[in-house]
Parts: sequence; C-alpha cells; structure tokens
Amino acid sequence: MPGKDGTGPMGNGPIGGGNGRRGQGNEFGAPAFCVCPQCGEKVPHQAGFPCTSVKCPKCQALMIRE
Repeated sequence: MPGKDGTGPMGNGPIGGGNGRRGQGNEFGAPAFCVCPQCGEKVPHQAGFPCTSVKCPKCQALMIRE
C-alpha cells in the first residue's frame, strides 16, 4: 500500500475507490427506482430487468428509470 494508511491504489477496494454499490442502487449507493410516467407510481428497480420492460402495477404503462 503506497501510503501505508490502508487506502491502497485508487479504484481497488472499499476505501480507495469503486462505485459504492451494495446490491441494488445507483453509483452513490442510494436505492434506484422505476417510475411511471403516467401516474407517478414508484417501484424499486430490480437488477437485470430494465425499467422500460416493467409495467406499472397501478395503470399498466411501461415505466422509466428514475
């Protein structure tokens, strides 16, 4: 480790970099949602399923990523 402070080189490991993802979420670690453009309903985004292929549970319109 370059500075012997536990950080290591940028981009490797939890302290030195990375995108902060822990399961679902965006690049800042916040939860990601799919939003209905017609009625505004929000549902959590499911990894591997694009929001544009998810139907709104209220009005059945295709959703978009928040």
